[in-house]
Amino acid sequence: MPPPASIDEICAALTARGWPALARRLAYFASAEDLEPGDVPLTVESALGFWAFFSAVASDGKLRTGCSPEGWLCVNWDFPDARLATVWFLDSQRVRFAAKGVNGQRVKVDGGNAGSLSVVTEKLVEAGLFTWHQEISDGKNLRPSATLPDTAGVGT
Repeated sequence: MPPPASIDEICAALTARGWPALARRLAYFASAEDLEPGDVPLTVESALGFWAFFSAVASDGKLRTGCSPEGWLCVNWDFPDARLATVWFLDSQRVRFAAKGVNGQRVKVDGGNAGSLSVVTEKLVEAGLFTWHQEISDGKNLRPSATLPDTAGVGT
């Protein structure tokens, strides 16, 4: 099955995976309902970035969502401990974020808080905020791979 390519398809996939309230929230952000003058609804590119992230990782954090005036989806994960994660999905490949890992240290990428989706996702997993899904069903693999010990020869 091909990965979702529209907000409607992302909402359908979220509903199928047991996230109907999240799907309704994204559909609301994509609508023109309650927009202030000059605001834009959720962009497809932002929703696609969120989908790539959300379908690649799991978390024990409670989700809260918002949408910026630029149409960027903002997702905050509330944790029961000192961890913190907020990610703004700028498009399908770029994000801004604010995060504190299990050690209480701020998570940064190249000294900052913005970067490519794949690099930021890896950093957030390394910081103990998320875990990789065992299967990534949309065909996009954000998960880094390594050679398994039993497939590499000695001295490789």
